[in-house]
Amino acid sequence: MISLTDRFRHDRSAYERPTLGWRCGRAAHWETPCKLGPSGLGICRGENACAPARAGDAWKCRRSAADGGPCANGPGKDGACGLHRPPCAPRRTFAMWRGRVSVLAVGATLALVALLAIWTDAASERLNSLDPGPLSAVHSHFIGASSCATCHTAFGSGATGWWQAFWSAKALAPASQPASGQDAQTPAAQPASAQAAAAPAAKPSGAAASHRLSAACTECHGFGGQEQRPHNRIFERRADLGPTDCLMCHTEHKGRVARVTTLSEAQCQSCHTKTIGDFARSHPDFPASFPYDHPQSTRFNHASHFGKHFTDAASAARVPAGGCIGCHVVGQEGRAIRPANFETTCASCHGESIAKRDFVFFRWPEIETSTIAADEVTKACGVSAEAQASAPATPAPAFSAVSSDQPTSLSAYLLGVPAEGAADYEKPVQDLARAMMSDGVEPLIAAVRDRVGGAKTERLFAGFNAEQARQAACAWAANQEYMPPGKDALSGWRADALDLRYTRPSHADPVVRAWIESVAALPPPADNDDKARLQVARKELLSADGPGQCMKCHVVSGPSEGPQTVSWQVQLRSSAAQTRFDHRPHLNLLGPEKTCTTCHQLGGGAASAATGGLKPIGLATCTECHAAGKVRDDCRTCHVYHQGHAFKKRMVQDAK
Repeated sequence: MISLTDRFRHDRSAYERPTLGWRCGRAAHWETPCKLGPSGLGICRGENACAPARAGDAWKCRRSAADGGPCANGPGKDGACGLHRPPCAPRRTFAMWRGRVSVLAVGATLALVALLAIWTDAASERLNSLDPGPLSAVHSHFIGASSCATCHTAFGSGATGWWQAFWSAKALAPASQPASGQDAQTPAAQPASAQAAAAPAAKPSGAAASHRLSAACTECHGFGGQEQRPHNRIFERRADLGPTDCLMCHTEHKGRVARVTTLSEAQCQSCHTKTIGDFARSHPDFPASFPYDHPQSTRFNHASHFGKHFTDAASAARVPAGGCIGCHVVGQEGRAIRPANFETTCASCHGESIAKRDFVFFRWPEIETSTIAADEVTKACGVSAEAQASAPATPAPAFSAVSSDQPTSLSAYLLGVPAEGAADYEKPVQDLARAMMSDGVEPLIAAVRDRVGGAKTERLFAGFNAEQARQAACAWAANQEYMPPGKDALSGWRADALDLRYTRPSHADPVVRAWIESVAALPPPADNDDKARLQVARKELLSADGPGQCMKCHVVSGPSEGPQTVSWQVQLRSSAAQTRFDHRPHLNLLGPEKTCTTCHQLGGGAASAATGGLKPIGLATCTECHAAGKVRDDCRTCHVYHQGHAFKKRMVQDAK
C-alpha cells in the first residue's frame, strides 16, 4: 500500500518526474499508469496490482483503498499477487532522448575539431581549428619572419608550452619585456608628482598580471602616461581603480579588414559608473565657458572687432573679406582652424601702431651735481674747435642739468639704484658715463650680462652702434644732448638726445622679442629692493603699451614675480583631456561662411574677454544634429581612450 508520505516517491508513486529515463507504456496510451512505474532499466513493474506482505504463515494483499482495496482472491500461497496483467512497453522520456542527442552533438563536434586540426592545407586555405584567423592589415605588416612568436612566445613550443603559457605571465610576455606586471614607462614621462602618487599601485601581480599580452602591444605603441592605467592617467580621487589591459578592448584575428580600435558602447559603460544611455538626453552639460575654457595664447575679441571696428566706415577698406574665413585658413581645419599670419590678417590696421612704440633701453637722467670735470670729458672724448670757441671762459656759477627726466625703470634695475631721487643714483650713473667714455658700450653690456644674463646678449644688442652710444655718454657728461647724424628713418638702435633706444620695431622684431623674453624669464631676486625694481621694469616692458605693443595681443603666463613666459605663436589647444573634434565634416554641411556662425556666435558681457568675445557652446547646439536617429552620437565620436598615443621610434625603423 502506498501511504501519504510515499505519494511523491519516484519508486512508489504514480507521479512522474521529468528527469527519469523511462515512463509507463500504459500512460503513453492514455491509460491508467501503474503505480511503481518502469525500473531504471526500462522494465515494466506493473504486472501485479500490489506487492503482498507476509503476515505470519499467510500473505496479505496490500492494494490501496484508492485502487479498490484488497482483492477478493488474495495472494497465492507463494506470495504472488492474485491480480496479474500483461506487462506494458515502457517508453523513453524526453530527458533520455535529450541526453542522447547531446552526447551525439558533443561527439560530432569533437570529431569535427579533430578533423580540422589534422586536415590543413595552406595552399587551398582550408579551415583549421587551430588557426585563429588572419591578422588585421595594420598589424600583418609588422609580424616579420617570427610570425606568431612576435606576440605569442609559446608559439612552436607544443601542447606543454601552450598549457604553461595559459597559466604563466612569464611565458606570455615577449622576451624583451619583463613579465612582473610593472607598468612600463612611456616615451612621454609622467611628472614626478604623478609618478610618486602612482608608485604604490603600479605593480599588478597574480591574476591581474598573468593573462595579458599588453607587453607585446607596448613594444610598438607608446602613450603619454602609464600604459596599464585607465586612460593612461592617474585619477587621484579613484584610488580603487585597478590596472587595465589592452585585450580588454582590442582583440585580433578578426580578418584583414577588421579594425581593432572599434569599440562598442557597452565596453565604455563597463567601467564608467555613470551610465549615459543617450547623448541628447543624459550627457552632462558642457562647462560654462566651453570650448574656450583653456588658457589663451593670444588676445582677440571677436565681438569688439565685428561689432565695432569692422563696421567703422574708416576701416572698411582694411577689413578682411569673407567674415570668419577672412582670417582663418579653412584649408587647414582640424580640431581648430588656425588663423592666417599677421601680415595677412592684422598688419593693415596694427602695423603702423607697432612701429610707433620704440623701446627706450637707457636714459641719461637728471642729476643735481656733476663730478665729471670738463677736462676729463675733453681728454676722453675730445672737443671740436667750434665747441672750444663757444665754451665760456669761466665756469657757470651753478650747475643746471641738461636732463630733467628720471632713469627708466630698466635703467634703474640694471644699475641697482632707485629711479627716484638724484642723490641716490647720480654717482652710479656718472661712474657708468666715465667708463663708457673710455671703454665704449662694454660697461653697459656688462651690466646687462650681470643683471639680465648673457645667453642672449648678441640678440639683445643686434645692430647696436657702440661708437654712437659712447658719443651720447660724452655729450651727457658735458651736460649736452646728443644729436645723431642723419634722420630717424630706419629701424634699429640709435642714440637720440638723452636716450639709447631701439626705434621703429616691426612685428616679431627679434631684438624687442629678445628683451621681453629675457626680462620676463628673470627669477625674483633675493634682495627686496631689486625685486621691486625688477617688478616695475617687467610691468613697463610687458604692458599693452610697451615696446611694439606686443603684449596687446600676446599672453604672458607664470607667477607675477617671475619667471614668466610669453606665447608668441597661436597655440591650438584644449583643456578637455582625451576629447576630439574635427571641423572638416562640419564645414562641409553649409559652407564655412554659414557654418561658423551656427556654433560660434558673438557675445558680450564680463565673460566675453575670457571667451574671445564669443558665446559658449552648449550641449543643445550639438544635439541638434548628434542625436538618436540623426548623426552618429556614440561615445567615441568625441572621446578618445588613450592619452598621447604615438608609435615608438624602434617600431618605425623596423617598418622601413
